[in-house]
Amino acid sequence: MNNNGRRGTRGSRGKILISASSALIVVAVASLAGAQQQALGPPGDTAAVERGRAVLSEQCGFCHGANARGGSSGPDLTRSALVQEDENGKQLGEFLRVGRPDRGMPKFDLPDARVADVAAFLHAEIYLASNRRLYKILDVLVGDPKAGQAFFNGAGRCSACHSATGDLKGIGAKYDPVALQGRIVYPRRGGVPGSPAYEDKNAIKATITPSSGAAVTGAIVRLTDFEVTIYDAATRQMRSWLRNGDTPKVVVTDPLQAHMDQLMKWTDTDMHNTTSYLASLK
Repeated sequence: MNNNGRRGTRGSRGKILISASSALIVVAVASLAGAQQQALGPPGDTAAVERGRAVLSEQCGFCHGANARGGSSGPDLTRSALVQEDENGKQLGEFLRVGRPDRGMPKFDLPDARVADVAAFLHAEIYLASNRRLYKILDVLVGDPKAGQAFFNGAGRCSACHSATGDLKGIGAKYDPVALQGRIVYPRRGGVPGSPAYEDKNAIKATITPSSGAAVTGAIVRLTDFEVTIYDAATRQMRSWLRNGDTPKVVVTDPLQAHMDQLMKWTDTDMHNTTSYLASLK
């Protein structure tokens, strides 16, 4: 074969390789665009969004906030490239199963269905953030105040911690209905604006019992498999311990655990009734 023939063969092969590479790039870009479109599109399964909201608030809310917009030590998840490029929880699930121990994030062994729910919630939050003009607050006072009072004192067990004539006296005049409903579902709002989350009176706490010495209780600042840091309100200082298995002993308590447990139990009817009842407490 002469040189011109060899050059022609090499040229053809080069064109084929370039065409194949271009096709792969097109497929990759199309896949990425599809994932981003999913995050930017309107939520399709609103029930999955609400389930995901509850799971994220319970499992991730301490670090990333109940609405995933950032918390005491975790970033805003709606700005995460991984979340924005996620497809129905696939990439998110792979990440959660590994975690980032080097940055204080433990791994989470959640069922695929729950990961998909969390992804649905995060994508919905991204969509709302990108389309703020679509967000509408409707009238939330559509329930029965008397039924709400019965739930408050009965099945809801709200009266075990709260009193309509005590800590909730005049609550209906203090908050508008939308804010009031938000406080019912997500009561951990922080203390003084701009203050650290660990200074909130309702911050999640840990009791540390060293192998020698007295136990110490304080608001959690950082908790990983390797260390624990709390804020000691008595001395107004941080205190840290390295962890080795169960030493020191760490017991976590949440002053708002009853609210967290109720997240998965709320029905629309009970929520509307309870909100209407509390709003009537002028």
